[in-house]
Amino acid sequence: MIREYNLKDKMQLVNIIRQGIIADEKDINFITDNSNKIIVFDDNEAGIIGFSTFRLWGENKNKADIYTYVVPSLRRKGIGTLLYNEIIKNINDINLKFISTRIKVDKDDATIFYKKLGYEKWYVELELHYHGSEQPKSDLKFVLYEDKYFEQYAEGLRTSFYELRKTNDFQPYLCCELNEEKRKEFLDNKDKLFLLLDNEKLIASIIVNNNGLLDDLFVLPSYQGKGYGKKIVQFAINQAIKNGSNCISLAAIDWNTRALNLYQSLGFNIAQTTHYYRLFVL
Repeated sequence: MIREYNLKDKMQLVNIIRQGIIADEKDINFITDNSNKIIVFDDNEAGIIGFSTFRLWGENKNKADIYTYVVPSLRRKGIGTLLYNEIIKNINDINLKFISTRIKVDKDDATIFYKKLGYEKWYVELELHYHGSEQPKSDLKFVLYEDKYFEQYAEGLRTSFYELRKTNDFQPYLCCELNEEKRKEFLDNKDKLFLLLDNEKLIASIIVNNNGLLDDLFVLPSYQGKGYGKKIVQFAINQAIKNGSNCISLAAIDWNTRALNLYQSLGFNIAQTTHYYRLFVL
């Protein structure tokens, strides 16, 4: 039967993930913490054998994520369809632009399921891991973020990611509003947000999280093609190793071939491929 999720169900959801389907435990934490609604398919004998989630997102809450998971041994028996049809009822009274979902195809390819429902491919995200040793040290000087760099850093994010966001329809195309909420976010990350400067003028930046995740890497367009991207990734690798990380990770979309080539040339290997699909709501 289909019923509402409760906190006691979490370990059963984790056990489903461990069977090798579309997500991992990080996804479970995100789902349980951020979903507007979660339903489960509870079998009297086997326990929970599938679940589906619904989450609104976007500045105007006019977009939604819907994920549906069923244990591999019980697929193609209509359980996923039942879960999907039940969770989709949540959009009936919402003026949505589109619904999206993601599929980690190297664990279990569910693309056929979503294509039959009318979803179209959106983009592909690649997660890359580095397990190597320290990289050559650079003579460039990296400094930690301070509030005095707020306008430069925010504008750097906006201009550096504009082409990627527009080409792949990541709206808004100009990210990062210059407001107090964003200022606080940057300050909260100030101990892991590194800037490369030229006489106080921003060149590039990267976030090195304590868990070894590298994020928000960019080189300003006017400085691209001069080797700064390689230097900042090498710096970030060494900083992560210094922090105690033995697995360093980052993510990129397959459209960004130049970045992918750089990461792989430095020893990163693709560990996970995730396909994003979306369904436009008329």
